[in-house]
Amino acid sequence: MKSLFYTVIALLLAVSSVYAQKPEPAQALVKYHFTHIRDTTQREKPYKENLELLLGRNASAYISIDARLQIERMNNEISQQFKNAPDPNHVDLTISGMRTVAENEYFLFTAERKMFVKQKLINFYLTEEPLPAFKWTITNDTTTINTLHCQKATAHFKGRDYEAWFCADLPFHSGPWKLNGLPGLIVQATDSKKEVIFEFAGMEDVSQKNLTVALPNDVIRTTDKELVRLKDLQKTDPAAFSKMPSTKSSRSPMDNIDVSKIKSINITKSDNTFSRTINNPIELPEKK
Repeated sequence: MKSLFYTVIALLLAVSSVYAQKPEPAQALVKYHFTHIRDTTQREKPYKENLELLLGRNASAYISIDARLQIERMNNEISQQFKNAPDPNHVDLTISGMRTVAENEYFLFTAERKMFVKQKLINFYLTEEPLPAFKWTITNDTTTINTLHCQKATAHFKGRDYEAWFCADLPFHSGPWKLNGLPGLIVQATDSKKEVIFEFAGMEDVSQKNLTVALPNDVIRTTDKELVRLKDLQKTDPAAFSKMPSTKSSRSPMDNIDVSKIKSINITKSDNTFSRTINNPIELPEKK
């Protein structure tokens, strides 16, 4: 265990900020409503989240809107409470509306056939893998989704049969999550059991906003194998795991506060309730 701990510490010092994948100018921002029945015993309580897909010509970044807004709200709440406290050295701190949000972010580079996944334990880690390959069957079925003329395609991926609607008028080869490989933007998608749903929620032209699709800075680049070792360490030796240093980007708004000034802290959860059990992950084992 000790050797594993020191291996992990060495890994933490190898923070990567420069990658071969060059930033691409962003051309569009697509929003999706994501629904996932994670617990099949409580189908009436699905997990729901709002996510966005930032698109370049040959690259995309899929990120949680809810996670970003939650951090922004938390920052504002903490700042205002310290500012308005009668005694700024003894603050009763309240953080409201906290909920579970997606911590994984997906970066797809279709021309290079690569995908990067940003994940959080204590720190943010970035792993690289080949771009997922989908064997799409394009049908003649068409429909209109929010004025977008879309065509239907089907494919099997990670234990699920997916039905996707893509718009050939929008020459992007990505879609929400890991979905990719169609001759147009994937506007909506769902699995055959309606347990995983990506619903189109709007699109914006951002070509004049000087945004870029780029890999995140100040993350630790690692391998899937090393990440599994870290997760095992978190389970088997949480005390050692908790002592790991954190990178700047992985810290929460609380890290900028002198904790000695906090008299008490109260965290309230969001009313958005869903089952905490996960017996139906988005990626399922393939049947033999």
